Amino acid sequence: MRFMTKFYLRLSLLVVMALSGCYAPPAFKPITTIPVKPPKKEVPYIGSQLDRYFVRDWKYIVIHHSASASGCAAEFDRFHRQKRGWENGLGYHFVIGNGNGSGDGQIEIGNRWVNQIDGAHAGVQEYNHYGIGICLVGNFNSSSPTASQMSSLSSLIEYLQERCHIPSENIIMHRHFRETECPGRNFPYYKLLAKTTRR
Repeated sequence: MRFMTKFYLRLSLLVVMALSGCYAPPAFKPITTIPVKPPKKEVPYIGSQLDRYFVRDWKYIVIHHSASASGCAAEFDRFHRQKRGWENGLGYHFVIGNGNGSGDGQIEIGNRWVNQIDGAHAGVQEYNHYGIGICLVGNFNSSSPTASQMSSLSSLIEYLQERCHIPSENIIMHRHFRETECPGRNFPYYKLLAKTTRR
């Protein structure tokens, strides 16, 4: 009886707070992660995480590097909000960690993918609007992506190609349309294309 009294008292308090505008439900976290799995299990595991999101019309997959030795989606999100003034934060749809800031091969899902909104990664409206931005943590002018990063990237790209009907010729690097070295001179682009699903 005492338990039920406490329960109803708490419930009444929540209702009063909600009606008076004092209560706000817990905030939705914009960045979620896909835990690193062995390569053979990566594709179905990615699907089990990403199938829950509705997808709009995407035409490109645009690959970037962070040009930093370490980082994670939350760090980049904070930088993009505070320093760049971007209301929607993280400019990429996905970030793939290198073990310094987030797990090696860890795929982090950004707010822009969850809400299916334009990226802020390309610097060109066409590719921000129609391009899915994937950033690998690292500076690939001075190093190379890890094997786990490349495995996760291949799996993620295969999933996105299938789900969004994106042909292999539309898997592009940032430097294909901008005056930049991104995703770095050591990024193995042609090796990646050889592994992705051909359409």
